[in-house]
Amino acid sequence: MMRESLNSLAVVTLISSLGLLLYSYALYPALLWVLTKLTSSPVPQGGQPDDWPHVSILLSAYNEERVISERITNLLEIDYPIDKLEILVGSDGSTDRTCDLVNAHGSRRVRLVPFECRRGKASVINDLVTHARGAILVLTDANTFFAPDAVGKLVTALTRHPSASAVVGRLELRSAVHTGNLDGLYWRYETWIKRLESHFGAVLGANGAIYAVRRERYWPLPSAAVVDDLLVPMLIRLHRGGRVFFVSDAHAYETSPVEVRHEFRRRIRIGAGDLQALTWTWPLLLPWKGMVALAYFSHKVLRWAGPLLLLIAFLANVWLLAHPLCRWLLAAQVGFYSLGLLATRLRVAPVVGLPAAAARYFIVLNVGLLLGFLRFVVGAQRPFWGTVPREGGSTHAAIPSAAGDIEGT
Repeated sequence: MMRESLNSLAVVTLISSLGLLLYSYALYPALLWVLTKLTSSPVPQGGQPDDWPHVSILLSAYNEERVISERITNLLEIDYPIDKLEILVGSDGSTDRTCDLVNAHGSRRVRLVPFECRRGKASVINDLVTHARGAILVLTDANTFFAPDAVGKLVTALTRHPSASAVVGRLELRSAVHTGNLDGLYWRYETWIKRLESHFGAVLGANGAIYAVRRERYWPLPSAAVVDDLLVPMLIRLHRGGRVFFVSDAHAYETSPVEVRHEFRRRIRIGAGDLQALTWTWPLLLPWKGMVALAYFSHKVLRWAGPLLLLIAFLANVWLLAHPLCRWLLAAQVGFYSLGLLATRLRVAPVVGLPAAAARYFIVLNVGLLLGFLRFVVGAQRPFWGTVPREGGSTHAAIPSAAGDIEGT
């Protein structure tokens, strides 16, 4: 009797774990797609603003001498009224030539805010907000490059959506697929989901590369925050209210880390930050938050639980090996993990090369999340970030014009 009860529990556990993963990665996007066809989205009001508001571009930097000059040049070429745009660069205790290179531009629109002690990106952003003069804050990274009209598109979207407290631009991640990093392919999938969530004004976090918020609605980040781009829009929504929309024609471009091992380190940091963010923003999961709660649970929380769900499913499957179907299922799991582990050798092989790289990337995502969670639990994660090797030198020249469709190239 006890054995039968345990078997029944294992069956429920196995089905539930795999079912939740399937729902998060496939059924939830499908549900969103159906709902977008059955419901109307908020109707934008008007067109471009008659009087363009003052904008402050906020950029946190730590030892970015390799890209900072080119990045500032890119921002100075933004197609926005010159007298209504300022660029604030906060140096978080940089020990290289970052500050000298910022000052070398000599433009009155560029202001360096140097901080001698390294405190983390969240503290830098909070301080830059206090220095900013603009009514609209555009947040970005040192290794990102904007299309010329990106800022104007973000401002127009905020103007046309009075209910918006933040808008998120469209980032294309170009990854070195030949090295096994499929970050760009995964990002296209995430962008599609973000587009669907935007139908309801229910986009969750931003990407640190390109997003904008109304300054009067900004909510200060906790100094220990790790994933600032996730937290800024979510804290604003939690404490100030308002919707968050995706602006597909506000283009930015960024190069992913060269190899999966570089991406792996970033995923560990993100994993720690995700669990930390959940402790601060869990009220957004309450049912009366509507579509935001659905998106948060389905798109974020279940993904974050992925490593645990995978482990539970594997163990339950092992327990049920007496059942022929479960033996086939376990063989499929072992085959999938083996494919990922052998991806380096199979990368150039026809047919199986790309699936192997995808399996490896999926494993990296989830192992990184798991290790990040463990770092957060033991208090080992600090609110600092570092640079990683990225393929290619100049990225500025790779930005297409506003008429181009970055993601389609």
